[in-house]
Amino acid sequence: MADDLEKMPLAVKIKKLLRFTKIYGIRRSVVKAAGRLQKPVLKHLVLGISLPKKRFISIVGCGQFSFSSICYFIYWKLGDVFLSAYDPNIKKRDALAKFYGFKSHANTFEEIIEQPGLELLYIVSNHASHTPYAIAALQKGINTYIEKPISINWQQFTDLKQAIKNTNAQVYVGYNRPYSPAIQKISSCITAKQKPISLSYFISGHVIDAGNWYRDPEEGTRICGNLSHWLDLTVYLMNTRGYVPSKYKIQLGYADTNEPDDNISVNITTEYNDLINIIITSRTEPFEGINETLNLQCGNVIAKVDDFRQLSIWQDEHLFRKRYRPKDVGHKKAILQPFLPKDQRRDWREIELSTALMLHITDMVRSKATQAEFELNF
Repeated sequence: MADDLEKMPLAVKIKKLLRFTKIYGIRRSVVKAAGRLQKPVLKHLVLGISLPKKRFISIVGCGQFSFSSICYFIYWKLGDVFLSAYDPNIKKRDALAKFYGFKSHANTFEEIIEQPGLELLYIVSNHASHTPYAIAALQKGINTYIEKPISINWQQFTDLKQAIKNTNAQVYVGYNRPYSPAIQKISSCITAKQKPISLSYFISGHVIDAGNWYRDPEEGTRICGNLSHWLDLTVYLMNTRGYVPSKYKIQLGYADTNEPDDNISVNITTEYNDLINIIITSRTEPFEGINETLNLQCGNVIAKVDDFRQLSIWQDEHLFRKRYRPKDVGHKKAILQPFLPKDQRRDWREIELSTALMLHITDMVRSKATQAEFELNF
């Protein structure tokens, strides 16, 4: 998905690492590099030494996001609490387990959920496996964190909702943008505004090669894999302002119908006169990773987020500006939801609605439709 770090000239590698240290800080940048290289680069320097603790968290899916985000933030919150890791890619599984000191690794998914002591499972695997893995864990009463998307088709979504109804286990979802400090600040300004929202996103995404697993038709397209982030953030912001619409008019614009989920615009209007526009483009690989800009207007609030590194809010004559160093898209708080107070966890109704909206748009993209209406009760 992203550029291959090992194939880069040394000078470019150094430049990228230095650039990332300015964006994410030294420690996390080194961990990101270690994840790309699948090597324990400066492990003890960036992680330090943690005393043995109760091991109760296991990971399914040992790719870059698990390496640089999931395990990183859990480790710095709780220390050595990792029980077992599983991934069909043995190299990735072993690299993650070695770097973070997992007690063991599993050879199958069934093995990992049968392991004694497992209390919390993070599912960070390929998208099509999220729902079946989550259902299997929930049926055993295991608290489960599902990375986005939670489902990639309507049948999966129906089955997952039923499994959640049938269990007392807790479910957490990995949509992180609402947890970013910039969005939290905007939320505090528009809470209960009861006014229409105008919202525009421009996202420069990763170039995804034809052979990448994201391109597998069974994985839900980039609508499930990427656009779901901003659909979910939109639902969160609408709910924050005081109400969520039930009627949506959707228009899609395709730059190339041969790749309908790449370089696409999504325009949404609602019965409450909301206006949402999302453009996601991937014509070149962004050197600093995904870059996104958000512009919002709601009542007397005008806000702009520049790549979650800078926020500006105008509210009548008042101006608020803030820079965020390191860049914070909300990963830390989203990943640590199981350890947050209940009132700081996501409203499951928001997740259901954003998932339904995502699946409807996914169906439109699969059929290359350009217009549709969608209705759902919140």
